[in-house]
Amino acid sequence: MSTYVRPVPAVRTLVVVCAHPYDATFALGGVIAAFAGARTSVHILCLTHGRAPDPRPRRRLERARDLGRATRHLGADDVTLLDHAPGTLALTSLDTLADEILAAHQGADAMLTVDATADDAHPDHVRAMRAAYRAATKQGSTLYAWTLRPGDAFRGRQVLVVDVDRERQRAATACHTGLPADDPLRRRWQRVHDRTERLVVLRSERTATPVFARNP
Repeated sequence: MSTYVRPVPAVRTLVVVCAHPYDATFALGGVIAAFAGARTSVHILCLTHGRAPDPRPRRRLERARDLGRATRHLGADDVTLLDHAPGTLALTSLDTLADEILAAHQGADAMLTVDATADDAHPDHVRAMRAAYRAATKQGSTLYAWTLRPGDAFRGRQVLVVDVDRERQRAATACHTGLPADDPLRRRWQRVHDRTERLVVLRSERTATPVFARNP
């Protein structure tokens, strides 16, 4: 049972869909740890090996190793990295990506991804969110999206404020040995002190249409 004042939703199995490895820790890490702490079985799927293409196999192996260590700190059951090149997710059909998500772990009652409904969202985040939506629709799963946007940006949609586990998230982010200490991503996260995060419900079992209207 969760000890948080504002706990995450009751979920038996959660599949986390990330575009990039750092999404699972710097963005979603606190939420993942909170779900794991609530005894949710958490399975992480990362569609690429990084934020930018890197032809060196050793770097991809290092990122995979670091992410594996990080997800153990978060309490996730396992992590799967696919081999799509960063920046190219839009070249793969949504049905193909959705089928890859479902092949990684079937039967999840909920999924979690990064909110990419803003106009300036990263193209890989947009594709990952749309693929997660397609997979959730095929499977009948609820889809949550971690968001930095205020709740009033999602009129008519449920936005949850949940308590998260910053200690486990901090331990997870420290596992990214290849990310410099002065990297903007790391510096930005170090300024985060709030113990809550916002999750927008992009799809529930009653959802008939998506909350975004972008062409596939």
